[in-house]
Amino acid sequence: MEQSSKNLFVKSLLVIVIAAWALWTLNSGLYVDENGLLTIYKGINQGQHMFVDSWESLQTGGFLAWPLFALYYDVFKPMFETAGINIGLVLLMRIAYMIVRALVAIYLYFTIRKTAYEDGAYYGALFYFLFVVTWKNFSYKSYCEIAVMLILCFLIRYHESRNVAYFVLTGIAASIAILAYPTMLILAVVIGVIIIWKMYSSDIGIMPLILFVTTCVICGIAFLTYLQLTSGIPEALSQLKYLGDQDYEENVFVRFGKILISYAAFGVVAYIPVVLINLFKRIINIDDYLEKGILSLYWFVFLLAVCFLKVDSISNSRFIYALILVYFWFPYLIHERSENGYTVIGAYNNTINSEKEVLWLMFTMSTAAQFVWAVSTNQDISVPGHMAVYAAIAVILLLCTNGEMLGLVRLMIISAVFFLCFWVAEGNGGYSDILKERWIVTEGELKGIALLPEDYKANQSVYNLVTNYVSKDDKLLVAFGSNSTGYLNCDAKQGTYSVYARTQKNTKLLEYYEINPDNQADYVLIDTSNVKYQDFMDGEVGKYIMENYTAQVAKDGDFVLWGR
Repeated sequence: MEQSSKNLFVKSLLVIVIAAWALWTLNSGLYVDENGLLTIYKGINQGQHMFVDSWESLQTGGFLAWPLFALYYDVFKPMFETAGINIGLVLLMRIAYMIVRALVAIYLYFTIRKTAYEDGAYYGALFYFLFVVTWKNFSYKSYCEIAVMLILCFLIRYHESRNVAYFVLTGIAASIAILAYPTMLILAVVIGVIIIWKMYSSDIGIMPLILFVTTCVICGIAFLTYLQLTSGIPEALSQLKYLGDQDYEENVFVRFGKILISYAAFGVVAYIPVVLINLFKRIINIDDYLEKGILSLYWFVFLLAVCFLKVDSISNSRFIYALILVYFWFPYLIHERSENGYTVIGAYNNTINSEKEVLWLMFTMSTAAQFVWAVSTNQDISVPGHMAVYAAIAVILLLCTNGEMLGLVRLMIISAVFFLCFWVAEGNGGYSDILKERWIVTEGELKGIALLPEDYKANQSVYNLVTNYVSKDDKLLVAFGSNSTGYLNCDAKQGTYSVYARTQKNTKLLEYYEINPDNQADYVLIDTSNVKYQDFMDGEVGKYIMENYTAQVAKDGDFVLWGR
């Protein structure tokens, strides 16, 4: 009892310290995609008609973010201004995101406590809270990641209780994932297939399938009703073909093929130590503790190696690469425990066929989610690799059951602390430590955010121009996505098909203005110091803008505001 109380005190203290550290560093840095996604979601809150006023494929997530935006603008913003509290939209959304993440982590903890893997509940939940989804805010990635975690919790609780109501919650969570990232519809189909397979292989009846499908259909009808009342379904369908990005240089099959090759390469790297260990076992006696120590050391050395390969541009993608290794180790580790008798089959609640089913479910959902993201991404393996987090948690639960390989578990948690609390995302795709000099913003929607001096000055210039010269009745185009704080800092409507519009590269903006002439911008904000500025000036869109926006309204630093 004394030892148990001591462990509880240490674990509680660790949670308090990490939570305080995470809160203290929550306002550090601003990542270009963070302000971009928030701007997309803000457009929906402003009354933007989906698929008509915007051709951004990620805009449906605005449906999920709308309640928080409404709460901020109608309740918190007036209250903060009256009380002199230095919190703007970006910081409030970060606080809300971390609160939601903490609540899901707590729910995960109590869910795992009901299984045979209760010894790993603390470490699994702590790792989940610490896991960074690129940046600490709501995005299509974080919405999906939270939704899938909830789906897993609901399915595990169903196995424990046989309460079919959990399939209603599963359907709601799946619908959230689809709204955040429409390609996640594939995952909903996978869940349906899993339910059908369980119907024919165990004692699950048809009711779970009915409840899951019905819930998804009802959520879909609700969204279509909203779409009809705002955009009009016929009008939305007519412009649906314009969604997406014209800048993909390779088609989906080539991109997906490259991702698969990357996974194959990571699989080989992951199993190098496993193969060597098993070869040496035939020659010399390698006990289990030495084997686990070798794997733990290999994982940490791999993480350090991929960081030092590009020491000048370390991002959290390096951590994702290391998690993919853990994902590949899961089948080996769970098989090894079955072979060696480490796992007591049947120790689980008798309503479940096998205690391993929980872990295999997490691994299966992780695999399916990675596949979905691999199909739709135009980036590298680190994007679908985010969904390896569920398999990583399954490995943590497995290793903690008998106190094995706690070295690896602790290394994973320490690494997660580093990328959450010390190494922050900021700028146009960069990362840096929290010790760098930063200036805290005191005006606009970035109020309370600590930026690097150069980012602070750029944001201040943008803020001055859009607040002094652009009204809420105007439409604004910010020429480069890296400066989309211009959209956040004013109430003007967004005069573009996407805040990520690559005006220096494609002509999609001209098509958008031709089809939706009423949405053409009244003002254009241009950053003359942007590395893409000259390409913009030489391109078709740049020439069109400079021919039609000839009135220089104002200039602040490197930023110029042009009017028609």
